[in-house]
Amino acid sequence: MISEIRDKVKKFIKDVIEAEGEVRIVTVEKDGDGWIAEAEVAEKNQYLASIKPEYRVFDKSHYIIKLNPDLEVISYKRGEGNEAEKEA
Repeated sequence: MISEIRDKVKKFIKDVIEAEGEVRIVTVEKDGDGWIAEAEVAEKNQYLASIKPEYRVFDKSHYIIKLNPDLEVISYKRGEGNEAEKEA
């Protein structure tokens, strides 16, 4: 089940957010009937790319993705970093 959630979240991020870099699933948690996943995404730094197109500098972004019991994405938002980092 967890691997299926991870695959769905990665596909969603690649398709919807159009991430060009690596997508790493940080957490997957049960939330009532659904699931919440947090992903760390390497996104191309658009500012540096606009200055020097040959630069391929990536920034890390975090996304929180909610899935329903049928593993369909019902919401997502950009986060501030993973919960473990916030609590430390």
